[in-house]
Amino acid sequence: MVSTSTPYQNFAKVISSYHDQYAEAGPSNSSSLDSPIRYEAVLDEEGGLIRAFMSAVEEVIKSKTPTTNSFEIDGEEQISLEEHQALLSEHRTWQLLRAIYENQLHRSDPNFIPGSSKQQILENPYTSPEDIMQILINEDPELSLWATLVDHLQTRPFASSAPPLEARHGYLPSTLRRAKTARSAGGISLDPDFTLRDPHGQGLAGEDQTYQTPLLETLWDLVRHGELDQAIKVCEQGGEPWRGATLMGGRRWTMGLMSELAQTPPLEGNRRRLLWKKSCRAIAKNPTLSPAERQLYAALISDLPTLLTSCEDWEDHLWAHIQHRIEYRLQQRWHELGGYWEEESELLGRDDEDVEIAQGGLEEVFKKMQGVQKGGVANAMSDPYHVAQRMIILGRTDLLFNQFADQISKIEASVSPELVGPLVRFFAHLVLTLRTLGQSVPDSAANAIIQAYLTILEREGNDSLVAMYAACLREGSGEESYARFLRAMDHNATREQRMEALSRAKQHNLDVAIIAKETVKMILSEAFEDIPSLSSSEPDITAVSVGLSERDVQLIRSIEWLTMMPETLGEALIKSNDVARYFLALGKANAAQSLIRTLPSSLLEILSNSSMAEDEENHLIEHQEYLKLFSIFRSYEVLADLDSDPNRRPKETSTKLEKHNYNKSLLGAIDRVWERTIGLLQPPEEDDGWLRFRVSRKFENGSKRKIELSIIRRLFIPSLILQLHQLLIQKSTTFPELLDKALELIKIVAREDNHLYEEFLPSSSTGGQGEGKLGLYLERVREVGMVALKVGKGDLFGFRK
Repeated sequence: MVSTSTPYQNFAKVISSYHDQYAEAGPSNSSSLDSPIRYEAVLDEEGGLIRAFMSAVEEVIKSKTPTTNSFEIDGEEQISLEEHQALLSEHRTWQLLRAIYENQLHRSDPNFIPGSSKQQILENPYTSPEDIMQILINEDPELSLWATLVDHLQTRPFASSAPPLEARHGYLPSTLRRAKTARSAGGISLDPDFTLRDPHGQGLAGEDQTYQTPLLETLWDLVRHGELDQAIKVCEQGGEPWRGATLMGGRRWTMGLMSELAQTPPLEGNRRRLLWKKSCRAIAKNPTLSPAERQLYAALISDLPTLLTSCEDWEDHLWAHIQHRIEYRLQQRWHELGGYWEEESELLGRDDEDVEIAQGGLEEVFKKMQGVQKGGVANAMSDPYHVAQRMIILGRTDLLFNQFADQISKIEASVSPELVGPLVRFFAHLVLTLRTLGQSVPDSAANAIIQAYLTILEREGNDSLVAMYAACLREGSGEESYARFLRAMDHNATREQRMEALSRAKQHNLDVAIIAKETVKMILSEAFEDIPSLSSSEPDITAVSVGLSERDVQLIRSIEWLTMMPETLGEALIKSNDVARYFLALGKANAAQSLIRTLPSSLLEILSNSSMAEDEENHLIEHQEYLKLFSIFRSYEVLADLDSDPNRRPKETSTKLEKHNYNKSLLGAIDRVWERTIGLLQPPEEDDGWLRFRVSRKFENGSKRKIELSIIRRLFIPSLILQLHQLLIQKSTTFPELLDKALELIKIVAREDNHLYEEFLPSSSTGGQGEGKLGLYLERVREVGMVALKVGKGDLFGFRK
C-alpha cells in the first residue's frame, strides 16, 4: 500500500508517535521531538525509531520508479536515478547509525559484562577457538566496533540481491561430454586440478569455461555479504562439492554443546584453520589462476592486496580493510593467550605469510580509501551520506554537524534541487535522533540545520509541521524561528488561522508570547526598512474616509498577533503606538484610526489593572491621546452626515418645530466638535498638552519617538484649530453664538501655557525660515475679527462698548 503522505509528513508522524509512546518523564519540554527516549525504543532492530525512519524511506523508494530521462519524470510516479540513489544512501546511513549506536550504548550499559579471555583460558584451557574469539571481541571496544561494522557491511543494501546465476546441475557437463569421447582414445582425469597439471592442455570446454567466471563472481559476492551457507549450496548444486568444502574451512573449531558458551552443534569447524589459510593464500597469489578465483579465496582469508583488486565501491573497500584487521588481531590475541587448541593449531600447521599488511585503526582505513581512484570509491568520499557514515563510524558527529551547518547556505548551488530537501531532512532527523539517545550535539550547528529544515517545510507547503520542529531549536531559537515562519504568513490570513498557528506552537511547548512579540518585531522591522521614511516636508493629512493601501493593511494586521492573549496586550499597546505614530507623522489619519479600531475595546481597562499601570514610558497616555484625536474625527463625521444628508435637512415645507429640532441637533453636533477639540487643545492644568508628555531617551526608540510626536503635533494641532475656526465662522450665520466661540478659540491659542501657537511656527527642518502656518492662522484671526466688528461685537479685544 502506497501512502499519499509526503516523506516530510511521514518522518514527522514517526518521530512524534515514538515520543508520544516512549518519551521519558521529565520537565515540560519533554514532549519535544528531541526529548530523551529509552535507547531500546530507538535502536530496536525490528520496531525502533530508526527502523521506522528506514521504513519511511523504503516506502518512497518502492513508490517511485527511477528514470534517466528528466523530461519524463512524473512527480507522483517517477524520480531521477540520482534521487533514487540518494534515498538508498540515506536508508543505508540510518541502518549504519542503528548498528553503531546499539553497539556503543549496549557497551556503556552498567549491566554490560564483557568477560575476560585471560580469565577464561585460566579457568578452562580447553575453551574452543570460536568461543574465545567471541570473548576477545566483547572485551575489546575497538574489535567490537569493527565486528559491528563488518556485520553491517555484510548485510545487503535495501532493494539489492546477489548477481543472477544460471542454474546448472552436475560437474563440468560440457567438459565431461568431451572427455567421454576422448576416453576411447585413452581418456583424461577431470579432478579439480587437472587444468593446473596441464596448463597447455585442452582445459575446460567452452560453455564450462564461460560459466566459471560468473560462478566465481557470484561466490565472491556471497562470501562478501556473509552468505557462506548459500555459497556452499551453489557449489553443491553446480557439481563442485569440493569447492564448497574449501569455503567451509574458515569456520573456527568449536565443541558446540560441550561448551557452556556455545549454542551450535558439537564438534564443528576446522581444527587446521591456519593450514587452510595457507592454502587459500597460495591460491590467491597464484598468477596462473583466473582473477575471479584468486579474489574469491582472498576474500575468505582477508588477503588485502589481492582482495582490494575486486572491490569496486566504498563499502567493499571498507569491508576489506576492516575484515583484514579483525582477522589479524584475533589471530594475534589468540596466539598470545595460548591454551590447548591454540597449541594444537600451531602443531598442525601455520601460515607464515599471515602478517599484518595494513596497520592502524579506522582513521588509517579512511586515509587509504582517500587515495583510491576507482569512481565508485572516489565519488563516495565526497557524497554527503557517505561523509555522514564516515563521521558516525569515527565518532565525530559534532564535526559532521558543524561542517554541514557551515555549508548549508551554499548547498543549493552544489546539490541538485530535488536532493536538497531529503538531505536536509536527513540531517535534521539525525540531530533529533542523537538527542533522543542522550548524545551531545552542538547547539549552534543543530539550530542552523533545523532552521534550514523549517525553510524546506515552508517551501514544500508543510506549514503544520513547522511548530513541532521549531520547538527543537535551542536557546530561544525555537520561538525566533517560528516567528520567522509566522512573519511569512499571508497577511490576509484570518484571525482564526493566526490563532491556530499560535496554538500549534503552544502544543510543542514554545512560548507563544515570545513568538507573537518576535513576529511583530520582524514584520515591523522589515516593513519600516521598505516603506518611505519621514521626510522634512510636511505631508497633507489623509481624510479618515480614504481607503487603505496594501502596505498599510499589512502594518495594521501585524499588531493582531499581539491581541490574541492577555500576556501580550501590553506589547500590543506599545507597538500599536509605534505604528500609529508613523502613520500620523505621514498624515495618514485614516490608517492610524483603522489601526486603533482593531485593538480590543477593553484594552485600557485591562492594562490599567496590570503591571503596566505605572506606565513609566507613558504608553497608556499616548494611546489615550490618540483616542482624543479620533473622537474629534468621529464628531466631524457625525456633523457631516447631519449637515449633508438631504433626508435629514429640513425642507421649505417643513414645520417650524421640525426646523427647530434639526437646528438643535446640528448645534449639538457642532458643540461636540468644539468640546472634543478644546479638550485636546486645552488640557487640564496637570497636563503639559496633547502629546507633550515626558519621553525619556533612555527607553527604546526614545529619541525617534520624541521626534515623531513633535511632527504629529505640528501637523495636527494647526489643522484642528484652522478646521474649527472655519466651522465656527461658517455656522455663525445660523448660530451667532458660535462667533463667541471663535473669539474664545483665539484666546486659547494665544495662551502661553497651552503651547499651541508654537506649532504654527516654522519647523527646525526648514532652518526656521518662512512663516510656517502662522501667516495662514493670522489671516483666519483677521477674518474672525472682521466678522465680529461687522456684527457689532464690542468685546473683540476684551472690553465692551
